Amino acid sequence: IVSKNNKKVTFHCTEKDLVGDVPEGRYGHSIDVVYSRGKSMGVLFGGRSYMPSTQRTTETWNRVADCLPHVFLVDFEFGCATSYILPELQDGLSFHVSIARNDTIYILGGHSLANNIRPANLYRIRVDLPLGSPAVSCTIL
Repeated sequence: IVSKNNKKVTFHCTEKDLVGDVPEGRYGHSIDVVYSRGKSMGVLFGGRSYMPSTQRTTETWNRVADCLPHVFLVDFEFGCATSYILPELQDGLSFHVSIARNDTIYILGGHSLANNIRPANLYRIRVDLPLGSPAVSCTIL
């Protein structure tokens, strides 16, 4: 990759195995990075996944379902993942839009297969990263 001033830029990728509440494979999800109290954390939400292979038949081999509406915090430094259930998030959402600013993520739009709806809600998810356990909250705006 070459930048405007002709200096070479090199990217480095490191793969880590996650421990804890590891999210299942999915697509149509979002992942954002939040910053709070000098720390950063990845936040994964939404998406769809294929039915487990043990539940598939010839007729349903490629059937998908909404992922549960859990919010996953992923510590990129240590490879730990923790899931949170927030009462404001009742349905899984796929193909939504999200944007992060400091300790807050805004989520808009998306589609729920279970109800075949496109909710008009705007969600605000706040992540506080104190020395102890993180605090995650959600508000419907």
